[in-house]
Amino acid sequence: MIEIIKPVRYGLLIGLLGLTFGIGWAFWLVLGHERIHKSLEQRAAEKKETHSLIQLLEPDSAMAHTDIKTEQEEHSHGQSSKDEDSHQHAEEGKPQQKGEHMQMMGEGEHMMQTGEDEHQHNEGMHDSPIIDLSHKRLTRGHLHAMGLGLVTIAISFILAFTSAPEKIKTAASILTGLGGLIYPFAWIVMGYRTPNLGPAGAEASVTVIAGPGVALVALGIFTAGVFLLKDTFSKKQ
Repeated sequence: MIEIIKPVRYGLLIGLLGLTFGIGWAFWLVLGHERIHKSLEQRAAEKKETHSLIQLLEPDSAMAHTDIKTEQEEHSHGQSSKDEDSHQHAEEGKPQQKGEHMQMMGEGEHMMQTGEDEHQHNEGMHDSPIIDLSHKRLTRGHLHAMGLGLVTIAISFILAFTSAPEKIKTAASILTGLGGLIYPFAWIVMGYRTPNLGPAGAEASVTVIAGPGVALVALGIFTAGVFLLKDTFSKKQ
């Protein structure tokens, strides 16, 4: 048994390393949640500061944006004024008691909404969609590390029992394991870069990392599949 597994032992070790990393990263996501959250918020704040600096360096574009926004506000204000004038007489005839009742209802809804916001905050909900997406991408790094670690171990065992040359077994198992480590790492990097670069920008920035990872895993699966099919049909014949 040891002689059979010997050519793929490095792939098995890398697969176990991927599983260990996935478990460790899951613990860090739970235990270090506050530190991760603060780090992501700092990155988002840096992006806002950069955007403000760009506006200072390019005042013409900023003024053009301000003029457009002002025109939109004036148009909206004029429309709302017309609507208020058309409904003013109808509102004057309503009793004052209804206004007090609506005010009490509004205060009640505000208190309920405040309670819900506090409850969501205590449960760990994230106010910013970008921060929430960053946490999801970091979590996917854990999921992919666990999944691809298992894939590496499975591919290594399949290669061990095929008729493939020992060098191919060793190379395929190692490359599969490396791809299984690189791809989850790309998700983690993408999660940390999302507040700075945005969802699309962060995804594009890790293409150079994720692409080779996927290619290596696919190569290992393809190699194992080819020799497995070869051995299956050769035995039947």
